[in-house]
Amino acid sequence: MKLVTFSGSQGGGKRVGVSQGDTIIDLAAAGEAAGLGPDAVHQFHSVKALLGAGDAGQAAARRALDFAAGQTGAWTVPAAKASLRAPIPRPDKIFLLAGNYMSHREEGESGPVEVAAVPEVFAKPVTSVIGPEDSIRLPGPICTKVDYEGELGVVIGKSARNVSKEDALSYVGGYVNFNDVSGRELDPGIEREEGARSGFFDWLIGKWFDTFAAMGPYVVTADEVADPQDLTLETRVNGDRRQYGTTADMIFYIANTIEWISKFVTLSPGDVLATGTPAGVGSVREVYLEAGDVVEVEITGLGVLSNTVAAS
Repeated sequence: MKLVTFSGSQGGGKRVGVSQGDTIIDLAAAGEAAGLGPDAVHQFHSVKALLGAGDAGQAAARRALDFAAGQTGAWTVPAAKASLRAPIPRPDKIFLLAGNYMSHREEGESGPVEVAAVPEVFAKPVTSVIGPEDSIRLPGPICTKVDYEGELGVVIGKSARNVSKEDALSYVGGYVNFNDVSGRELDPGIEREEGARSGFFDWLIGKWFDTFAAMGPYVVTADEVADPQDLTLETRVNGDRRQYGTTADMIFYIANTIEWISKFVTLSPGDVLATGTPAGVGSVREVYLEAGDVVEVEITGLGVLSNTVAAS
């Protein structure tokens, strides 16, 4: 299933649906019409809740879809009349991997490149999340060098703590296109002494700006992704290909990453893990995003995430 969070043309609250080409099936409306009962329908109030309901939740969703198949009703929403939001508008946690493709580590470097022994993980705040129809807002004078990083996002489907890499993929609920938008240089407008770790923290803070975690257009459930380590990833700016790679080239595979993070943190349904970016970022060529640019991230089977860049 391609799970979306959307609102209708008349506005109103967010709804959960399944994208089926030119049509979205509103799961709550279809579930009510199918007589699934309030407990089952309640699982459809968010993608996070649906994933958290596990096999039972997805089975209920498929029953709703089976009911809706071949007939039109209140559950049938033309995609052209719906506004897509981030499929997980408020993840409890957003973790990302730094330097998880050797091609990205090597680009712009003239000498040998070190590879970490374990995944290098950082986090983004929930205020950075946007969906496929939202704009990436440039921060203004505090950061004028803004870059894209197309990545595969992994959405957790059930609580995970101290899981092994052998079992790790069974905790995945789905996959999503992700753009780890990054501010490459900060100018906070104050005088400050540069310390040994100033560069690292500036790099980290540059990841935190509002609108700097784009994801969508939908979460594809894990059962429909045969091998998440065999997907092609492409990032385009104004139609020009900037990044092209394969998830097979990750240094730390998804299973290893889940094993590592779950040693320290309980991962919850709806948490998002962004798994790193291949070569081709703009900073290597000193070409940064400008207002009016359109950034697209496309991964095999996950649709196209498209965002326009807007001035602050």
